[in-house]
Amino acid sequence: MSLITLNQKAYEHNLTQIALKAGGFDRIICVLKDNAYGHGASLIAPLAKNLGIGFVAVKNEAEALFLQEFFDQILILSHKAHGKENLNFIYTVNSKADLAKLREKTRVHLEIDTGMHRNGVFIKELPEIFKEAKRLKLYIEGVFTHFASADELNDSFLMQKEAFEEAKILALRLSSNKLIFHSHNSAALFRCKEFPLDELCRVGLCQYGYSDFNKNLKKVLTLYAHRLSSRTLKAGQSLGYGGVFKATKDMKIATYDLGYADGLFRYNGKGELKLANGSSLLGRMSMDSFASEDFGEELCVFEDARQWASFFNTIEYEILVKLSPLLPRKII
Repeated sequence: MSLITLNQKAYEHNLTQIALKAGGFDRIICVLKDNAYGHGASLIAPLAKNLGIGFVAVKNEAEALFLQEFFDQILILSHKAHGKENLNFIYTVNSKADLAKLREKTRVHLEIDTGMHRNGVFIKELPEIFKEAKRLKLYIEGVFTHFASADELNDSFLMQKEAFEEAKILALRLSSNKLIFHSHNSAALFRCKEFPLDELCRVGLCQYGYSDFNKNLKKVLTLYAHRLSSRTLKAGQSLGYGGVFKATKDMKIATYDLGYADGLFRYNGKGELKLANGSSLLGRMSMDSFASEDFGEELCVFEDARQWASFFNTIEYEILVKLSPLLPRKII
């Protein structure tokens, strides 16, 4: 059956590269949300822990509960306050209105809107927020922001950095406790010349080998399909739904056990969607399978998600996170 393999040495190499830039494994927050960007959180988590990672970020409480056996510090990024928060976790405050809805003694990190305008509180709201948090007996343990354009060479990144420095100064003045700061994502970490000494980094995709600013990282995930059947397609015969592919000569073809129900983008038979070996898919992709020339029992679909992202005019993130959690995964 189809299979995802995760290269342990590649992952360890990438985290070591991150630690060298950040100043140690204890200065890294590994983002393991959305099934570790499609890689498989249950397999990635112990690898990270064994390297010394103690702090991770996830999407929601369900993901936090799934990973609590591995990590002491878990930050939940996308939380809608409900008053029954788990006091073992850390919750992001994305809006000032959330404060009054949180359970007493909840641990929180404030997200600061420094220019992305997606989530977060405004710098001018910090005095009121710290005062209100104290009244409500909430524990503000950290402050962070998210860069909108860290991977683009424009002024937005620098402007957001300056705004966050302003927020840090104000937060330190308002807090009686030591605060954790984090702003640098994967792109920002390797783009900056020197990583700030007073921050942790919060890295996502670069853990898994993707970065425009560090070409020494190694891809962790490889996707394989396995042959269901094979046959000879005669010249003039068509293949698959709609018969959009027609053989110009006799050729040996095979059907492999991956389709759009497994999280792959649906290939409609137009254009050349390449496999890892340089050959192409033939005809329209089916729900549970695709066809190509027969390359034996096992076929590597991709080792680099950017190859498929480029074809579908999207980003590698989307290709990876859509991979079904039901696909078998193993560490190699």
